[in-house]
Amino acid sequence: YEDPNGANCQCLSTPCLPPGRNGLPSTVSFLLQLLSVICVFVGEKTWRCYSGAAEAARRGCTTLAQRAFTMASMRRLHILLALTVVFCITWVSQYVGAVSAMSAGEAAKPPHIIFIVADDLGFHDVGFRGTRIKTPNLDGLAKDGVILEQYYVQPVCSPSRASFMTGRYPFRYGLQHYVLQGGHPYGLNLNETLLPQKLKEAGYMTHAIGKWHLGMCSWMHTPTFRGFDSYFGFYGGGEDYYTHKHGGFDMRRDKSPNCGEGCSESVYDAAGKYSTILFADEAVNVIQQHDATKPLFLYLPFQAVHAPDEVPDSYVEPYMKTISDKKRRTFAGMLSALDEGVGNVTKALMAKGMWDDVLLVFSTDNGGPIKGSSRCHICGDNTGANNYPLRGGKHTLWEGGVRGTALVHGWNVSTASAHRYGLMHAVDWFPTFLEAAGVDPGLPKGFILDGISQWRMISENSNSSRTNIVLNIDPLHNVAGPMKQGGGGDAAYREGDWKIVVGDPGPPDIWSVNPSGAGDDTRQPTPHKRIPLYVTVNERNTTLQLFNIPQDERELHDVASQNEQLVKAMLARLMKIEKDAVPPLFSFGPADSSTIPGH
Repeated sequence: YEDPNGANCQCLSTPCLPPGRNGLPSTVSFLLQLLSVICVFVGEKTWRCYSGAAEAARRGCTTLAQRAFTMASMRRLHILLALTVVFCITWVSQYVGAVSAMSAGEAAKPPHIIFIVADDLGFHDVGFRGTRIKTPNLDGLAKDGVILEQYYVQPVCSPSRASFMTGRYPFRYGLQHYVLQGGHPYGLNLNETLLPQKLKEAGYMTHAIGKWHLGMCSWMHTPTFRGFDSYFGFYGGGEDYYTHKHGGFDMRRDKSPNCGEGCSESVYDAAGKYSTILFADEAVNVIQQHDATKPLFLYLPFQAVHAPDEVPDSYVEPYMKTISDKKRRTFAGMLSALDEGVGNVTKALMAKGMWDDVLLVFSTDNGGPIKGSSRCHICGDNTGANNYPLRGGKHTLWEGGVRGTALVHGWNVSTASAHRYGLMHAVDWFPTFLEAAGVDPGLPKGFILDGISQWRMISENSNSSRTNIVLNIDPLHNVAGPMKQGGGGDAAYREGDWKIVVGDPGPPDIWSVNPSGAGDDTRQPTPHKRIPLYVTVNERNTTLQLFNIPQDERELHDVASQNEQLVKAMLARLMKIEKDAVPPLFSFGPADSSTIPGH
């Protein structure tokens, strides 16, 4: 045996344990090897003596004294042989126990967790979905990992990120409506326990790189006060990829825990550098400097592929002949740059010798923003994303807004089936990661954990532990858009195969067409004419729609009027859940830049 540190151990003729490996003390290992030699030696000598005595008895003895001596020797040898057998059995059981303990210790070793998030990625954008966009690194991870086919997120950025970090639905802490706005005096509630804080219980080193978007109205809302050891990125929701400005300059380096006034730095020399490359390079640097004997949690939420449409020309050039639409072509370049960054991160993990112990997850934060109808004033953030074959996009409760692309690769992940069709939601990452890390996901008294660990579904290809998902409960949303106060409200709830939508799911409500398809796939489908089903929710009348998602994932056929009893039962369950919802924190007032740390 040759251990990783270069020390050599020459094994004996019997199996040996490498000294000191996986916590087995060197002295114990030496004694076990010594006992194995004694066991073999004594056993061999005993057998020879036993065989000789038996041969003498078989030939017979000429005198009574000789016969007595031979019989006495036989009795002693029987006893010695029995003791030898017991000794050897005991040693073997101890040996097997030691090896089992080693294996258990190895299995209990927590993985390095790499959580990569793409911003505004559509359902039909990555290469493994059959598009013309080249994403070889993501495709490779998907090929050797698992793809989540019934995976849901929130309709927009901040609520999904809050779900990732807390394991709780956003309606429980007031982030269910739209996104956090820079200069508004609120953020993810400070009494929420975040994923990196829990991972600290297992000795993890925690680092965040990229887009935060969970609050910056005080230093206490920023990443290094929420469980991260360091942070590099921007606090807000979007900005120029090169100047890193959206109003003011926003590119920060928080180099230690609780890094606030006098510690947090604006990284002005990042100006002019493309953020996707900046974030990937920073991730590589964190990996290279990490002590690989300690578990690592790296949260890497890229800015890409969020608006604005910006990317170096070198990433667009490969698509000049294959993608005619300029916006889609630029989008392809942005996604290729992100894929290259993912590849650089995986290479750094391999070079560091950490790859075999890495659990890597790649997820979008919401559906891709697409072109909308005239009633959709918020559809200007379309960057060329595509959600084919789904209806709607970002900002909506249609499948195109809340059904996300995600994959899992690496540590203890079974690839017996490359696709998982069980229900899963963004809140499930919190308990799933914690189970993989061996951490109790329990929250303080009074805090409901909505997430359900999906570790067995992912690692063993078992059934999902989830039977329903609250896609959102938002009393403010209406067709005028999220910046208008008053009106409607909406909610959506998935239970088994069924999905009910209360109120207006929101624009855009059109379908993404297959950008590389033909025939009907390149035209808008025609939904069937439906009879609106009116229901009363919180003393107001509104419409309700019902879809069977496995049979109708494009949401063409509202079957609510044919299933009124099912609708009534699902609506009752949703309204019961709604009683736990708190009012949205969203502010309709003007922004105040004085609430932004460092501005």
